Amino acid sequence: MTRSKKHIVLFMPFRADPSEGVRVAADLLPLELLQIASWPDKDGYKVHIVDAMVHDDYMEQLFELCEGALLFGSSCILGYQVAHGAEVAQAIRQRFPDLPMIWGGWFPSIAPELFISEGIADAVALGQGELTFRDVVQALDCGESLESVPGLVVNKDGQPVYTDHRPVVDFDKFPDAPWHLVDYEPYVERQNNSDNKWKVRHKHPDPWNFDHSVPVRGFSYFSSFGCPEPCTFCCSPLVTGRRWKAMPGDLLAERLLELHDRFDFNVVRFQDANFGVAEKRSNAFCNALVEADTPFWWSGCYEIETIDRYKKESLDLMQAAKCHMISVGAEAGSEEQQDAIKKKINVDHFESSLRAMNERDITTGCSWIIGYPDETQESMRETIRMAALMKHKFPRSASDIFPFRPIPGTVDFDRMVELGYAPPSTLKEWGSVLEYRLDIGNLVLPADVQQTWKRYGVAATFYGELAKEGSSMVRSMMKGISGWRLKNNSYKFPIEHKLFHAYVKLTKQDEKHILNQGTNENLDRTPGVTPNAPV
Repeated sequence: MTRSKKHIVLFMPFRADPSEGVRVAADLLPLELLQIASWPDKDGYKVHIVDAMVHDDYMEQLFELCEGALLFGSSCILGYQVAHGAEVAQAIRQRFPDLPMIWGGWFPSIAPELFISEGIADAVALGQGELTFRDVVQALDCGESLESVPGLVVNKDGQPVYTDHRPVVDFDKFPDAPWHLVDYEPYVERQNNSDNKWKVRHKHPDPWNFDHSVPVRGFSYFSSFGCPEPCTFCCSPLVTGRRWKAMPGDLLAERLLELHDRFDFNVVRFQDANFGVAEKRSNAFCNALVEADTPFWWSGCYEIETIDRYKKESLDLMQAAKCHMISVGAEAGSEEQQDAIKKKINVDHFESSLRAMNERDITTGCSWIIGYPDETQESMRETIRMAALMKHKFPRSASDIFPFRPIPGTVDFDRMVELGYAPPSTLKEWGSVLEYRLDIGNLVLPADVQQTWKRYGVAATFYGELAKEGSSMVRSMMKGISGWRLKNNSYKFPIEHKLFHAYVKLTKQDEKHILNQGTNENLDRTPGVTPNAPV
């Protein structure tokens, strides 16, 4: 293939393992790659983005594009993306041993030496990558050493060498993402694919008043970097230094409205770690959308305490600007555990903040964690109780509980190692660390807590009307019983779960028959709670 200018190959690995019958929501565009492509694209390099989500022939494309390329780059977060990215990179390395490989993203930023030791990285970018990647491209093009580029861990004869620190900068230091590098329509096609043989992970609910006579055209966007919170279970304090840099609200609205004219999306998901830090920025963004009679809904991450401190007028403005969902990390149900993880949410603010949103028809996706290091069983049970109470009060909104996962680069990870935790030692092993797995190595939740947690999950599924098996009358009955269990925090003798499981299996309305006509092909085999689990 003849190319007129030097080219760069960027690859986005699968976020979930398709061999387990799982896909992720297709509104998750390859934003990480678009962000770092902004300067090289502007500088005149030809950038190619290959995304395994929409490019079924991704390996063929990569092998063709890597011929004569200046570099191969990739990014990943904790989960299957780590393992798949490493697998693909190994194949590229074998075919093109002299091709420079650069990694970035949250997980490589906290485990850079692992990428170097496995031979798939000539350098790893730490934290904010736009300016670092520009300097990497220019250094490689000029034949200069990457050791002169700040913000890297460089592979020098198999050993990691840390270059100078690079500070976090504002968004005005780099151009907007080069959207012409992505074909949006394949993502839209997968969002509306009626093939129900796949479980879809990480999908946000549609707006409550969404017109389903039109296709969903979901879009995603980065408008800020970092998070000011000091949470002990999160790697953001290490990666970002608790810095938060954000695009001004009015500029953000202007850019999104321009992008809407181009892509005609109707729902936007902000992929920011903490979208709502600044009330003034949120108001400026919302005001601009209201003035433009915004043609799309949007969602983002806010904090419980953020919602509590926002003025009523600011919350009303979010509704008027067509915010349809916020994701909030509640994390723990007891004040004791809130203090331990340095989240320090006032537990009295859970209900008031969630109510403020739900009363404005804004869905709240609320997440909780149990099993922190040194956490007492009483604290875990209190988290389950609080999650159930919030689910009962706001049935249309998620209140999901996840088992604690030790993430490298966090205070809690170091504590777990002190307590005897043996973390994964390879990228392949790190790729199996997923939020919906019960297997957490040598970490084991107390048996009675785990049983209660699983029974809570089943009850919440029925109460939220997410179960698809069985007749509507049976599901209605299950919802009523489940509501009682959530309200009263009572999960003993769940005979209705066992009867329901037997009922759908006998009538062949179980998941296997619904999804696969009686076969196991493409069945979601990831461990976890399902509506018909006999727990």
